Amino acid sequence: MTPSDWIVFGLVQGAMVATAFWEAYIEGPEGWAKNQVGWKIKMSSFTYTAYHFWLYWVMIPLLLAIPFALIGWDTHLFWVLVFAYLLGTTVEDFMWFVVNPVYPFSKFNAQGTPWHQWVSVGKLQIPVFYIVRIIGALIVYSMFLI
Repeated sequence: MTPSDWIVFGLVQGAMVATAFWEAYIEGPEGWAKNQVGWKIKMSSFTYTAYHFWLYWVMIPLLLAIPFALIGWDTHLFWVLVFAYLLGTTVEDFMWFVVNPVYPFSKFNAQGTPWHQWVSVGKLQIPVFYIVRIIGALIVYSMFLI
């Protein structure tokens, strides 16, 4: 990746950290938009909320599409943004636990955060989607950005 690519990557990560702040302040002690209005879809042990659908599947992708509206299609930039998005959604979620003033970081585990599916690696507990997205980001990076 070029220095410009890393700047784009850093900007996306910064936006994701900012999103973690406002999402933590909106949700407060009730993670995963437990008390938000709107529909919820139960998928086995996971519930997907309208709030998260509009944030992660509509708003953020539309914002990431702005460069293409300004400069036209660029395949390399597309893969930089996919890479940044995959890691950024993981950063955003983790930072929610770090910056939330009313949800202690000590609850970042399977018992304290039941809205995530967790896997244990030794004594370390990790949300499953962190692993999936990090692997996806590494695949994108190795196939399209090296």
